[in-house]
Amino acid sequence: MPVRHGDATNVIFSQDGSFPHCQAGYCHGPMAALQQEKPMRLHMLITSGPAAGRRRAPVVLLLAAGLVLLPGCFGGKDSSKQGGGTPRVDEPCIKPDAQARDKILTALFEARAGDVVELCEGKFDLPTGLLINSKSGITLKGAGMKKTILSFANSDSAEGINASHADGLVLQGFTVEDTPGNGIRIFRSDYVTVRDVSARWRDAAGRDETEAGYTPRSDVGAYALYPVETRHVLMENCEAHGASDAGIYVGQSSDVLVRNCLATYNVAGYEFENTYRAIFEYNVATKNTGGFLIFDLPNLRQYGEKNIVRYNKAYANNTNNFAPIGNIVGLTPRGTGMLILASDQLEIYGNEITDNETLGIAMVNYGLVDNNYPDMRYDFYSEGVEIYDNTFARNGTKPQMPIAERGIASALPLILRVKNLGRGADIVWDGGEDTPNDCTEYPRDKDGIPLNQPNPNETGRYEARVDERGRPNFDRPDQEPTCKYNAWKFDTKGKLKKPENGICIHGNKHENNPLVTPFLNAKLWRTDLGPELVVQLLTPGSNDLSPHACDLPDRPEPVLKLPYVPKAEEQRPSESAVAKACAAVKPGQVNWSALGQYNCPELSQYGLFSVANDPGSAGNGDGVMPYELNSALFSDYASKYRVIFLPPGAGGTVQRAIYQDSRQGVTATLDFPVGTVIAKTFAFRKEDSAGKLLSEHVVETRLLIKRQTGSGVSWVGLPYIWQHDAAGKPVKAVLALAGGTASVSWDYLDHNPNVKKDGKRVRYTGSAEHYAVPAALNCITCHGGDDREPGAAPIGPKARNMDRGMNADGSGQNQLAFMVSKGWLDQVPATHDRPLAFWDVPGSGPSSATGGSPRDVHERVRAYLESNCMHCHNPNGGASNSGLYLDSFRTVNNRFGVCKKPVAAGRGSGSLKHDIVPGDAGASILMYRVASAEAGVRMAPIARSVTHTESAVLINEWINTALPALDKADDNEIQDEDSCNSSDLPLLLTELLPAELTGLLKQLQKLAGGDPSALEDILGTLTGGLRGLLPMTSADQRRELSLP
Repeated sequence: MPVRHGDATNVIFSQDGSFPHCQAGYCHGPMAALQQEKPMRLHMLITSGPAAGRRRAPVVLLLAAGLVLLPGCFGGKDSSKQGGGTPRVDEPCIKPDAQARDKILTALFEARAGDVVELCEGKFDLPTGLLINSKSGITLKGAGMKKTILSFANSDSAEGINASHADGLVLQGFTVEDTPGNGIRIFRSDYVTVRDVSARWRDAAGRDETEAGYTPRSDVGAYALYPVETRHVLMENCEAHGASDAGIYVGQSSDVLVRNCLATYNVAGYEFENTYRAIFEYNVATKNTGGFLIFDLPNLRQYGEKNIVRYNKAYANNTNNFAPIGNIVGLTPRGTGMLILASDQLEIYGNEITDNETLGIAMVNYGLVDNNYPDMRYDFYSEGVEIYDNTFARNGTKPQMPIAERGIASALPLILRVKNLGRGADIVWDGGEDTPNDCTEYPRDKDGIPLNQPNPNETGRYEARVDERGRPNFDRPDQEPTCKYNAWKFDTKGKLKKPENGICIHGNKHENNPLVTPFLNAKLWRTDLGPELVVQLLTPGSNDLSPHACDLPDRPEPVLKLPYVPKAEEQRPSESAVAKACAAVKPGQVNWSALGQYNCPELSQYGLFSVANDPGSAGNGDGVMPYELNSALFSDYASKYRVIFLPPGAGGTVQRAIYQDSRQGVTATLDFPVGTVIAKTFAFRKEDSAGKLLSEHVVETRLLIKRQTGSGVSWVGLPYIWQHDAAGKPVKAVLALAGGTASVSWDYLDHNPNVKKDGKRVRYTGSAEHYAVPAALNCITCHGGDDREPGAAPIGPKARNMDRGMNADGSGQNQLAFMVSKGWLDQVPATHDRPLAFWDVPGSGPSSATGGSPRDVHERVRAYLESNCMHCHNPNGGASNSGLYLDSFRTVNNRFGVCKKPVAAGRGSGSLKHDIVPGDAGASILMYRVASAEAGVRMAPIARSVTHTESAVLINEWINTALPALDKADDNEIQDEDSCNSSDLPLLLTELLPAELTGLLKQLQKLAGGDPSALEDILGTLTGGLRGLLPMTSADQRRELSLP
């Protein structure tokens, strides 16, 4: 019996023992399930469908148990054994009331492996996003996609759900809607299951995708369902509607299966980006701009290959492109069934691709975007692609017309139409193929060993160093090549090795339509050819498929190691144990025992401060180190009081920290001993004109505690919110695992008297209605990273940021030297990192450059970006998938943002095309985002709700004047600055188009007056003569007219 999409039924096997066959939103049998002895492997053999005779044996799942627990078609119930053993389910489920957010975040923080956090049926109105960070084997489960609705329409967070380092995560049975940014982001997590989950955005009139008149918006989140840098991912029975980039997006991930899903009204229904060994199967894409996108983009951690797109339906994807300008998906023409960009070893078969008005499938190389893009790891070309046994009908009948606001590049469908003698096409290839270059050096790994040679000391590489064709498989730590090596593609005569590096097309079914050809080689593959481009534009394409009559080996199937079996984890301490340990605090003593293991409900129970209700008082114990930073993280103009508490050692000593600097990694801080506590109190001051304190609103104290657990060392972040008496005096600080908000205001002089404007000390005055105290799991969002200790490791106390005097103005005894003298820090080496600049004090940089000079501004901006952005924007941080890295040691080039195109920015790009455009801050995404206070746009995304005006002014000066001046003085210091002139779309460069064609296209738009039907009439006039050459007879006769 078919199971309709949305039914709360978990189909495992049908009554006859066969495995259900799912397609287009329904499940039906039979499909044989072959079971073998343990360890179990389940092979789903296709016994029906468009390509039943082809050799395929679909996806392989390694099952850790003897029972086959592979959920089938649309459904809402989960197998309660997913975590291994019997998970604990909190009863009752969390209801959608005013306390729901706090209850959910608290439950997620306290959850242990195997636990299920269950949400009741109903609509939850959530003021902030939900977090699942550094948690393994957790399930977040609703009552069903149509029953549990999580609304983030009034949220101040970018994502609805943000999960990171959450191995074994299961999300099931709910809908996320109207998030300011992405719907659900899953980052750096393995063994993930997303089932019966939807993400959507309502339109400006409040309608959802099921209502007549629904019109998607560009001012919503980029991605609906968004696993990135993940492995072993199963997404099934999911939906995505209204995303301004991609509905179901899988980026920089490996071993992924996406099946039985529905995507409508997105710019891209589905997208694989830089993904390895992944499958789209039995999915439906309709009413999107483009149905399925398989992209490889430059400057990312990995490059994709070996993906499969099969048994999907891509029909009527004719929604106008509404992506913000500047995002590469904004290049997708309306009416695209599938679009392939620079993707290798791709297999597309058994799909139904119909009623897409511009084309069925397009394959293009990155040279149409920018043939000179400076990423030496990146291969521009789609190679080893096989398209077979697909069904095409009614594609290319009404191609997208040029759109003025999307630039001259939106004319590609029109140009293809002309090059195809006025006809549409089911499959379009740009005709681009790589050619040999003079690079002879094979790329090397981080140890300097060529990737085509073994490295016995290497660990952690997921893919083979080289694929079976000889292609180097780059990993993030590998050395940057000095040239682009492509010799592996060619034989001794310099010819491209085929078919393994070619395009194979065969066995597809096409309707007999004289105005739509099965295939077009457009012969338009580069946009940097100068006058030669005119020849490309005027040369008709070819419909000859004979060069593509080839066959390729099967692509390897993903291997999903599911269900996840969590490691043994310490049990949550009982309430009585917590109460006993926390009550053991003694006057004048730190409660080290409680700090090492328990999350006390009140800050005073740890005994950190000599005056329990005053976090500004002296700290208890011997190893107490108040400290300042050269350049600090901005937090809505809060004044901050930082203290390190080092734990006691043997014989009344203090355990010391170990010196580390950038030689141990750009994110390395001092290495603190287990038991260390770092306290940071946030307060808002009001002072008189001379700087005398009038009042101070103490809002929160955050603790970072380094604990020893059964699974190793981990840093735990705990937020405490201060309660006040009627006079505003702090009374006590209470643990707030879910965080909170406060209305705050400030009016004070900068505590550093050297921070001046026009010769006078800088004064800050303002207010924030919703200053955010982060949830405990929020700490890991910034403080977590693959190159740091687990949990919420410190960010600020880097040696180069603490290398300063102890006084507010930086004078006095050096902090590091003081710690050494006290025995709290081992010896600082003679050669060490130079101090960071004080970002707001001219002349404070390591070069002591004249204040206000280009060098001075440059050093201070780099210090600010490191302190405020680099903890995420580094190769191992929370924004590594962006490819934008902002440490103060890196060469300022494309990786630093110079002329770098945005990745995953969505509306955060501000319709701009590059992160940093030297000389033009107004065209720079970085400037746009640091100047914004809007959720989903602002950077940093958390820790602030207002614009940091002073830093924005400095960054504006840096981009507009300092970068061009430094580049002029030394061309090697600022690199890749010429790349901003590249094309903005995978079509034509406006600069390189002949003026006549540019004028013609503009005239066409003017004559049509924005009316597509009028423009189509003009097109008909232009191409009528060409159409007249086509006899309305057989396809063979039409092919004879095509040029070879």
